[in-house]
Amino acid sequence: MKKSILILFPGVRYSADCPLLYYTRLGYSYAGFEYLVADYGEKESEDLGIFADKAVKNIKKQFEKLELDSYKEIIFAEKSVGTVIGMRIEDELNLKNVYHIVYTPIEETFKYLSKERKIIGMAAGTEDKHMDIKAITATCKKLETELVVIKNSGHRLEAGKDVTADISALVKVINKIGDPSAFEKYKKAEEKKIEDAQKAAKEKAEAEKAAKEKAAKAEAAKKAVEEKAKEIKKASDGIKPNKKHVRKFIPDDIEELMELWLISNVKEQSFIPKKYWNKNFNEIRRIVELSEVFVYEENSKILGFISSMEAELVGIYVAEGFRSKGIGKLLMEKMKDKMGILEASVYTKNKKAMAFFDKEEFQATSIRIDEATGEEEVLLRW
Repeated sequence: MKKSILILFPGVRYSADCPLLYYTRLGYSYAGFEYLVADYGEKESEDLGIFADKAVKNIKKQFEKLELDSYKEIIFAEKSVGTVIGMRIEDELNLKNVYHIVYTPIEETFKYLSKERKIIGMAAGTEDKHMDIKAITATCKKLETELVVIKNSGHRLEAGKDVTADISALVKVINKIGDPSAFEKYKKAEEKKIEDAQKAAKEKAEAEKAAKEKAAKAEAAKKAVEEKAKEIKKASDGIKPNKKHVRKFIPDDIEELMELWLISNVKEQSFIPKKYWNKNFNEIRRIVELSEVFVYEENSKILGFISSMEAELVGIYVAEGFRSKGIGKLLMEKMKDKMGILEASVYTKNKKAMAFFDKEEFQATSIRIDEATGEEEVLLRW
């Protein structure tokens, strides 16, 4: 691949040897760039449109043998009507990797400006009669392009009264957009934009993938729940509770009983945080193992159990899908026969439990606040 190249596009009466283009060429030459001055053919014209058309035609002939696309980087330094000519050349020759330094664009330049075009920066004077400074300021802001504004200067970026001020303005413009360091800064910024865009695209793709996976898992979980519900319903439909299925607790039952205890409390008493039930799991297990317990078992599956420490009821639980079939009633009858007297505490928010104990003819004796949960509970007695 060849070296990088700088191509100068002068204005009608602003040659490649005038300050802006001269010092731009000098800086890029020091940086190792080849350079070329675009040959317009004609030198002057009253009609800039006709002038640009002829210039483009001549330049295309000039560039035919250059193989510009073989260059690593192509910098167009354009002045005045040269800004139009340079951008037209880029488009008509379909050149790649072209970067523009735009000095004092004219009204016609607006037609060729877009975010897709690589513009290192623009420079304009506040007193330029060929371009409205407010318009170019708004355009550069929209395009996110560096704009160097020289106050009290015209189309040549010279005030014409103070040479020192003109030189200072020239230095400012070259430093900001005409020096190779400005080009390197622009490239790094563009690379950062591309990197950020790629990162954002990757994150978006990963987020979309994660969302799809989450949705798929949710759908699978939903189907699993539905299938489980169907299985439970099928098993439940064949259940006809019989007291012969009520038996005494044996140590091997404890795992199934505690699983039923945890699942039931987490779901039916969701007004209490799950961590409360997890925290008390081992303590309740110890109490159950020491208390009087009856289980309801059918087809080798424990469907419910009741536990009481002397007359104080520890709890009564029936598996979801098998409730309201009489299993709880059979368990309660067994415990009533065993104890003769039963006491229980029920959270008032647990409406289903309150209704069950009401049917079992338990009577409220008092109401209190459970210190462990902060929830109101009713003390019941049978």
